[in-house]
Amino acid sequence: MNWWSSAMTNQLPKHFELGSNLVLPMAPIGRHSPARFSYSLYWATIALFVLAAAARILWLGEYPGGLNQDEASSGYDAWALLSEGIDRHGLSWPVHFIAWGSGQNALYAYLSMPFIALGGPSVGNLRLAAACLGIMGLWIFWRLGRRQDQQLAFWALLVIATSPWHLMASRWALESNAAPPVALLAVYCLTKAKADLRWLVGGSAVLASAVYAYGTAYFFAPLFLLCAWIIVARQRSIPFTWLLISALAAFFVALPIMAFILNNSFGSGHLAWGPITIPKYPSEARYSGMFLPLAENGWSQIPKNAIEVFRMLLGARDDGLPWNAAPHWGPQLWVLTPFLMLGAGYALRARNLTDELMLAWLVCALLTACCTSANINRINFIWLPSLWLSARGFWLVSGFTLWNKIAQFSLFAVGTFFTLYYFNSWQERITENFFPGLGESLTAIAAEAPADAPITVTQHSVYTNSLYFLRPSPKEYVATAIIPDPTSPFANVEGFGRVTFGINADRIVNRNYWVAHKSELHQFSPLDFNIKTFGFYAAITRKGQADRVCYRPLDLSGFSGKQDHGTLSVNNEVGAYYGGLPIADQSFYSGLGVHGDSQWSMELNPADEILEIGMGLSSSSGCSDGMTFKILLDGKPVFNSGHMRPGDIQFTKVPISAASKLTLATEAGYHNRCDHGLWLAPTIKRCAP
Repeated sequence: MNWWSSAMTNQLPKHFELGSNLVLPMAPIGRHSPARFSYSLYWATIALFVLAAAARILWLGEYPGGLNQDEASSGYDAWALLSEGIDRHGLSWPVHFIAWGSGQNALYAYLSMPFIALGGPSVGNLRLAAACLGIMGLWIFWRLGRRQDQQLAFWALLVIATSPWHLMASRWALESNAAPPVALLAVYCLTKAKADLRWLVGGSAVLASAVYAYGTAYFFAPLFLLCAWIIVARQRSIPFTWLLISALAAFFVALPIMAFILNNSFGSGHLAWGPITIPKYPSEARYSGMFLPLAENGWSQIPKNAIEVFRMLLGARDDGLPWNAAPHWGPQLWVLTPFLMLGAGYALRARNLTDELMLAWLVCALLTACCTSANINRINFIWLPSLWLSARGFWLVSGFTLWNKIAQFSLFAVGTFFTLYYFNSWQERITENFFPGLGESLTAIAAEAPADAPITVTQHSVYTNSLYFLRPSPKEYVATAIIPDPTSPFANVEGFGRVTFGINADRIVNRNYWVAHKSELHQFSPLDFNIKTFGFYAAITRKGQADRVCYRPLDLSGFSGKQDHGTLSVNNEVGAYYGGLPIADQSFYSGLGVHGDSQWSMELNPADEILEIGMGLSSSSGCSDGMTFKILLDGKPVFNSGHMRPGDIQFTKVPISAASKLTLATEAGYHNRCDHGLWLAPTIKRCAP
């Protein structure tokens, strides 16, 4: 008997063998049993749950900033069904959305409806369902652990609370991320079936409903359900009647999605089952290309795909998508890997119902993931069972009191560091992909434009965001949408109702209301247009004739002052003699170039009323850590841009009628390297001569 098995024999009342040489414990290793109730652990558990829940539900509308196109797609269809009983393709209560043309899962939209109905179609309300599913996951992990002992309950809660994947998935409304919580709820029900077989029926039905959450469940759900029935049957006898009822419950829950698959394989049009619609896609279903055995040359890709899956699971490998994971952190902390192995070994032989179900879940999820073109959200069924088994691994060594406390504190600290990183540095990276400011710009322009006025929206956007924030009637959208190729799996929409996508010279001359991307602002001079910037976008309206005659360029020759390097540059960036003022993939040709900390002042004309001016860092400032732009009147600050990074651009309007001296100031960040600041198209309103 080796040293491990000898230690187990001396310290533990029970043990079991794994193979011929290794003996794993059936209770925590160590001198002190964690089974005793601890009030300190009780309060620590409450505090941890509150903190974890808060991290998942607070500031949903701001973190991540903006709104992803997939979120907007399901959000508009949810609102449309609530409002008029049809989605944007005119279908009543579909079991699956046609969405872009190749499909989108419908369950998340239906789960979000109560929040949209009660609070309105905001970004935060759309994401509330994801946050609630995440908090439900926290509670289920704790509850499953608490059935055994307090220490396992805390470890289970701690591991899921500090999971990077779980935090990120709980904070945005990607519809596929609803699938793992549904499976977790099914497991919770199935663990109760040992005492009451009615839970077997409920758990089977809940697991079958996962097919409405994500297409990978078409393979995963029946495979795992079969395994779950076998595992429960090993723990207690199941009369054939109860097994039949459970199978029928799962069958009838999944029947519409089975009809949907058959209709898209062999059907010729939509099917109506009362108010429910079984849609027929105009093009190939997305799930057929995602599931490798159905894809062209898919079987040959499975080995390479499997390697990538295990790298993500065991090696904290990210998939390059910033909304799924952060580099160096990955979806799952690499420190969990040895404990995942330990927990899996325990589950393999311990005959514990929860652990056996979790291990079977993980195995079925890995089989599914290896057959699925892998990224983190496509293989999302693997994360929750791996977290549970990792918690079980930690629990197995929790009897060493000092080590246990150090491990718990360390994992909590790592989770805290990731949470702070997520809410700060990583937000800038995520937000770039969520169209920051587009929603605010669309809302602002809708408030300005008369009901019948055409609105032109930049092509640097996705039409679903315009649908969600402008909310045209779905009947109007169906009747007016301009779709050049309706059979495309990702159909392009050129316009609907009064909205047209794409800014060009003709639409600038002949229209009055625009939503522009920051890279298009050079086409709109403050002499003729009102510009309100929001993040990467701007709401723009044409100035009235009476106003336009009052606006004139600011005289740039009257500035005096200082800066930390070089001198003030007029109509060019600092250090350049031509090229204008390059910023955000465009150039302005009127304005000032400054460097680092600067302060430049000029006397104002008593007739001056309003200053309109833009600002940002030059395109050559890529190594800068950012700048702050300030406007002062008679030495008093009246505008502060906040910290701006390379690529950011803002326009502002400042009343100056009571001031005699204007000061434009900039402050460098931690260093002044590459801090080439630009003041863009400064314009004065002066109606008097």
